[in-house]
Amino acid sequence: MQLETALSQLEAAAEPSRLRLLVLLLPGEATVGDLVSVLDQSQPRVSRHLRLLAEAGLVESFREGRSIYYRLADAVLDDGIGDYLAALLRGPDPVVNQDRERMMQSRRQREHEALRRGTRALRPGALPAPRDLVESLDAVLGKGPLGDVLDVGAGAGNLLHLLVSRARRVVGVDSSVHMRQLARSRLYAAGENQTAGSRWTIRDADAGALPFADGEFDLVILDEVLGPSDQPERILGEAQRLLAAQGRLLILDRVLPVVRRLPAVPVRGELSERQLSALLRAAGFSVHSRQWLPGRAPDRALFLAVMKDADDLPQGTRTGTHD
Repeated sequence: MQLETALSQLEAAAEPSRLRLLVLLLPGEATVGDLVSVLDQSQPRVSRHLRLLAEAGLVESFREGRSIYYRLADAVLDDGIGDYLAALLRGPDPVVNQDRERMMQSRRQREHEALRRGTRALRPGALPAPRDLVESLDAVLGKGPLGDVLDVGAGAGNLLHLLVSRARRVVGVDSSVHMRQLARSRLYAAGENQTAGSRWTIRDADAGALPFADGEFDLVILDEVLGPSDQPERILGEAQRLLAAQGRLLILDRVLPVVRRLPAVPVRGELSERQLSALLRAAGFSVHSRQWLPGRAPDRALFLAVMKDADDLPQGTRTGTHD
């Protein structure tokens, strides 16, 4: 960091309201409305504070519909400022603790509203208990760091909140505004437990045309998006484009083991093990491991795939197959 940059950032942060805003953004992104309600200040005043923080490179923003979301810039966490903010967040200061409680109240209210409005968007059936899901993820992915992770079809963040502590950066994508609200609430709560801030964001984007750079992610998750899609090839093509060299593709979907005959062409909303394997081969992937999640009638599976020329996967992640 240059001296001029450090002075600019220190000057921007050296004001009580702006420092409170930085602490509130440490666990994750929030809307201007959230921050206004917590600080109990006018919207123009809070927006001015955020603009000064953005000009100093401490926060960044993006628009979703009518809302503007703010989050800490990655450089803030890279430079160790997150450690200082974390000490404030978890310290005894009464103002910071009041801000924290108000933010959690705001999150709970948004989550309740999202659940009420988004009931139809919730996926049928239930994932296993978190402990069982973690065990299945560890069996397929291993227990090491995950790098930069993209979850396409993140839903309510069921997977991401389990993986965020192992990732350098997490990006979730979902088309449902209500599911995005639920995911943000879940990840914000998970971010409060991170030692020095949480690098995550939830975005609205088309699974077949994602606004990210080629090779940007070490792990791409297709989270129950292939089965319901009428263009699974397009989605797999995007996943291939976004994966870094030696990157991994994780698919969570409804996949029927080979117990009955299904058409050679995938039926929307229903994939067989053979159909999914064929789709992956056609997209240039090879299946590295697969595991069905526990349940009364297991029909959800985790498939881990790599590009056919990738041969440097971590050891200890292969599970039994059903070929």
